[in-house]
Amino acid sequence: MRFLLPVLFFQVVISGCSLLEKQPESIDKIIQKSSNQKIFFANYDLVWKAAHTAIKYTIASENQDFGVIETDYVKSVDGWLPPDKTKPDYKSARYKLIFTFAKGKTDSRESTRITIEKKIEVFRDFISETQIIPSDGLEEMSLFYRIERELVIAQALKRAASEGSN
Repeated sequence: MRFLLPVLFFQVVISGCSLLEKQPESIDKIIQKSSNQKIFFANYDLVWKAAHTAIKYTIASENQDFGVIETDYVKSVDGWLPPDKTKPDYKSARYKLIFTFAKGKTDSRESTRITIEKKIEVFRDFISETQIIPSDGLEEMSLFYRIERELVIAQALKRAASEGSN
């Protein structure tokens, strides 16, 4: 009995620690995260400027040193709609966009990765809590496209200016 208590205590401690191990992310979560990211082979400052041009919402906070832009909440009735819809799925919803930038090098080329997270909150009534729903990813794809177009235009203008000065 005297030795049983320490052995029992040791076994509880060992099994308790194994419960706190971090579980690997599911394949669906990994795919969802990667679909909200895009790498641009351009200078960080140019990508930051292009993102500012592409964002059509009021910016709540931004920090270029940390690489974060966060928009104000937008009501779903005032926000972006896919081309095939005339009204939003949830009239009582609101959302905000969070852009995260990261500098890097890919094949010795300067690159910038952007992650766009769209947080959608649906209000059922005044009493119950908001329900968080996943984004369909269409607005994020549209923003990536607009940022890419802004970068192409900036590069073309730079090339035209250098050819014009020669």
